Amino acid sequence: MRLVLLVWICTAIAGAQQLALREGDVLDRIEAIAGDQPILKSEVDAQLLLLAQQNPSLKVDDPELRKRVIDALINERLLYVQAQLDSITVSDEEVNAQLDATIAQLIRQAGSQERLENLYQMPMWKIRRDGREEIRKRLIVQRYQQSKLGEIKVSPREVEQFYERYKDSLPVIGKQYELYHIVRYVQPTHDARQAAYERARAIRDSILAGADFCQLVARNSEDPNTRASCGDLGMRNCNDFVPEFCSACKKLQTNEVSMPIETPFGFHVVRMLDRTLEQIHVQHILIGIPRGESDRERVRAELVRLREQILDGKLSFEDAARQYSEEQDTRGFGGALGKLAAASLEPSMAQLLDSLADGSITEPLPYSTNPTKQGYHILWKKRTIPPHKPSLETDYKELENFALTMKQQQLYDRLVATLREQLHWEILR
Repeated sequence: MRLVLLVWICTAIAGAQQLALREGDVLDRIEAIAGDQPILKSEVDAQLLLLAQQNPSLKVDDPELRKRVIDALINERLLYVQAQLDSITVSDEEVNAQLDATIAQLIRQAGSQERLENLYQMPMWKIRRDGREEIRKRLIVQRYQQSKLGEIKVSPREVEQFYERYKDSLPVIGKQYELYHIVRYVQPTHDARQAAYERARAIRDSILAGADFCQLVARNSEDPNTRASCGDLGMRNCNDFVPEFCSACKKLQTNEVSMPIETPFGFHVVRMLDRTLEQIHVQHILIGIPRGESDRERVRAELVRLREQILDGKLSFEDAARQYSEEQDTRGFGGALGKLAAASLEPSMAQLLDSLADGSITEPLPYSTNPTKQGYHILWKKRTIPPHKPSLETDYKELENFALTMKQQQLYDRLVATLREQLHWEILR
């Protein structure tokens, strides 16, 4: 079974636990090379450490286990090298969103930011700094894998063949909840949007009057990732940015300063530094559009009214979702989220659902799948599905996913084998 690669933070753990070094100790060494990418001893040690934490029966000094970890790291680095050769990129926004999500999950697991910093023996700014490039690499690898494996499908016949072959050894499907939801996003008021626009317009006027762009960035920009670098977003493919931003930037000439550009992040004042046919190099100042407590309360009240109408029998949950939910991916399906495994849910959500009777609807709960779209939702727990052995009649979707995962794994193994033949790699002794 292929080793699942672990999160970037493991390297920080290993480094933090090696603070007391004697004179003559080796700080780090290269254990393997994949393309032009070194694989360090500290990375291997970090993977072994976390594996041992997840499975205490594993022995971190087992040579065979160490070899498997090194092989897994080589595979990932070869994928990254090939992704670079194929010009696969990810945007800063994607990296930052994943970094924020990863940090938030780690803080939840640790209990607080302070405990997380104590655990890894480094401040938050350093955790974020050290993790950013590793997350970029992982997202690039994921995008490359998606380009190679994302279109793979399995036919009904393949699902049936999979089931017949493996039905006696398939694991029990744990407890599941069949859930639906209605989402409403918190929108700023017209006055808040207008005030943000006017502020961005005033900043643009100051630039045109000769004010220093970098000083205006430092004083005004709400993009924490570029505030210290004069708002510089680097030379990037235009399509790396959200469509509204890219479309407006394509119209700018070198050294031109834009009118305020509205995106899901707020209003941007942009200066074009350089451009090619496909790439742009810009600086920006971001002015966010604030959402106040009154905006959040308005959305909660809307959902409370909808919930009462559904409970009173005036309309069904699915009809209400089709009419009023603002999440495009689920509203057409009556708000259906599908069957979600209880074990995959956040502990607080699992506890809440466990306490609800089938058919119950929650009060409004905070909801966000995107840092630029904060909102609330109400959940309908249609039914609880107890643990059971899978069957084609009741669990076709799960069996389809099992069969698809196996097919993708087989193709992944072939892809890696091909890259190992085409690209340089070696394990150093």
